[in-house]
Amino acid sequence: MNRIELISALNLVLDQANDLSTVVYAVLKETKEVKLLNIVNEEIEYIQEMFIESINSSIINAEGQTIVSVSEADDRSNTIFEYDLDLPESLEYVNTELNDNIPLFSFNDDDLGNIESLLIEIGTEQNQITIIKQLSPVEVFGRGGFSLWSSNQQQLRKFEDKVLRFTPKFNGVKINDTIIFTELKLLERSHGFHEIIVREANVSIQLIEALNILDTTEGLTSLLSNVRFARKVLKIKNSPVIRNNIPNSVIITFTRTHPALVRKMKYSEDGNQIILETKISKELFIKMLDDAYLTSELTNQFYESKAKDEVTSEDENEEEDNGE
Repeated sequence: MNRIELISALNLVLDQANDLSTVVYAVLKETKEVKLLNIVNEEIEYIQEMFIESINSSIINAEGQTIVSVSEADDRSNTIFEYDLDLPESLEYVNTELNDNIPLFSFNDDDLGNIESLLIEIGTEQNQITIIKQLSPVEVFGRGGFSLWSSNQQQLRKFEDKVLRFTPKFNGVKINDTIIFTELKLLERSHGFHEIIVREANVSIQLIEALNILDTTEGLTSLLSNVRFARKVLKIKNSPVIRNNIPNSVIITFTRTHPALVRKMKYSEDGNQIILETKISKELFIKMLDDAYLTSELTNQFYESKAKDEVTSEDENEEEDNGE
């Protein structure tokens, strides 16, 4: 899903205006069970308005924002992320079918302090947006520690109850079975996410093995326990170098001559394979397969680029603008 498609899908729901309704669900810790929160209508209307404004400001009206898949995520700013991997076990609740069969959150049997996240469904019977919001410690008062409040006797008294506080910040949205995260922090903290990254990174290493350009890929595999390195290796399954079938001889010549790579790698006696003996050489090799080393046609200067957006023709850009 590109940004234009995402905005169109969001507006398809939000433009329903007076026909919209909102339901809020709580996701419990440990069990990840989803329960319906019974909220009075007046407050539901306020919650709906707050999150519609938040979606507008953080996605729809965010100028210069880009959308990339999680498997190709880099360090560029003003970016949102389309999830294109298996969901970690701790986030599988995002795919819960939200319907009348969801049990009601009971204030007798359940505890506000046990709520980990919220699912906020906004929409009509035909089209919905599900907002994913992980609660921060300050959004559930009374979850721990000791709280005081001002009483009508002008004194501070112990506050026994817990309070759920709604703020407009959210972590992601689900629309038309597509999950968009506004940041990667929630994913990186999720149990099982690293294992998914490593599994997918091993697919990339199989692609590298098929090139027969390295004497061994064991050195790359051994570094996958580092999630930062594993994410870089994961991106190689979409490598423009591999996708465009660049010959090994061209790749090896590039590593011998580019200023950032020269004398950083070793080679087999016949010169047909690269030998990666150091951590630096392994990281540089992965960067090279990600086509991170660019040369300006105007100045002939060499650059390293983490983010690479393909340049489209003027006609294509006009078509996209007209589509908006």
